Amino acid sequence: MKPFLFLLAVMFGAVPVHAEELPIFDTHMHYSSSAWDVYAPGNILKKLDTANITRALVSSTPDAGTMKLFDIAPGRVVPGLRPYRTRADMARWYEIPAVLAYSKTRLASGHHKALGEIHLYLPKNVETPEMAEYLDMAVARGLIIQPHTDAPVVEALFRMRPNLKILWAHAGFSEPAPVVARMLDQYPNLWAELSYRATEIHPDDKLDPEWKALLIRHAGRFTIGSDTWEVDRWHAYQGLINEHRDWLKLLPPDVAEKIAYRNANALFPKQ
Repeated sequence: MKPFLFLLAVMFGAVPVHAEELPIFDTHMHYSSSAWDVYAPGNILKKLDTANITRALVSSTPDAGTMKLFDIAPGRVVPGLRPYRTRADMARWYEIPAVLAYSKTRLASGHHKALGEIHLYLPKNVETPEMAEYLDMAVARGLIIQPHTDAPVVEALFRMRPNLKILWAHAGFSEPAPVVARMLDQYPNLWAELSYRATEIHPDDKLDPEWKALLIRHAGRFTIGSDTWEVDRWHAYQGLINEHRDWLKLLPPDVAEKIAYRNANALFPKQ
């Protein structure tokens, strides 16, 4: 096949792409204030170029960090609203009226496509009057919720608003594969992002059998993430992405492509 025709075939899915070459949509990225003096926005984009990150779902503390990236790469950066003005808001943001007011102001731009990453600790956290307003805004604006939490809280969110779309940060962080499987079986509007899970998916350079079966069975429901919540993870960014590529290459090519970027592109279509 001639080189030009080969490239076209790859672009349109006629030829599988090796995991080392797969474009990746990073669905868990932060550019928070602690990183601003270390990596300028242009340097962040260079890191994405080097790692072959085609798009990224970015939320930051404060939201101005996300807008710094969005302003220079609006076709590449998908803004999510992390509702924290500072990290101090993280513990009780869901019941603080001033944080809700800040969030409404930030969402007024119309740029945000997700609410999150948000931290919720107990099912009762979703029952506050402020949280009801957040969920109403998410439904009205078509925002995908990205909660960092465990399975009981995700269940509580769906009880509150069954029509939510949820991208579960870290696939529950410590939830085992059978719990993630049960949740995906039960909730068709649930997707799971896999930052911090590479070592469980791929221990000892082999795919864990339970995770492998789950990733194949629910190939359309997983996405990749890095979670650059601290500067050290920006220093290690290429390695974080390579950890995912190491296990993606052990999956069938069509499954790897879905998880690497196709699922996220479907969740966050380009405008």
